[in-house]
Amino acid sequence: MEKTIKLAGRDYKLKASLGTIIKYREVFGSELFGDVKLLDGLKDKSEEEVSKIIDVIFRITYILHRPYTSKTYDEFLDDFDFSIISDVDSLQLLAKTIGELLTPYKEGSKSPSNP
Repeated sequence: MEKTIKLAGRDYKLKASLGTIIKYREVFGSELFGDVKLLDGLKDKSEEEVSKIIDVIFRITYILHRPYTSKTYDEFLDDFDFSIISDVDSLQLLAKTIGELLTPYKEGSKSPSNP
């Protein structure tokens, strides 16, 4: 699945596939869906937890954008200035898009548990 979003005035193409899981582990050394669980519920999180959540959001965004860039993760992060972390609309857009791209089945579709 592919989607284009606008962040910091630029368009970013994002693509999710089965390879996304493997690429995420290779690049970051952790499990994609384990890290996705960190994105659930920002309410009552400590500053350290919020910082980790922001890191995970941008790690996932990088992996989803990686088919369209040759930049390293650090170079990708350098495209954004510090104000992005206080841009609630952009962070919500990222979280929503990540959820859409990494959800294997849409509601009402046929799945192994919904024949």
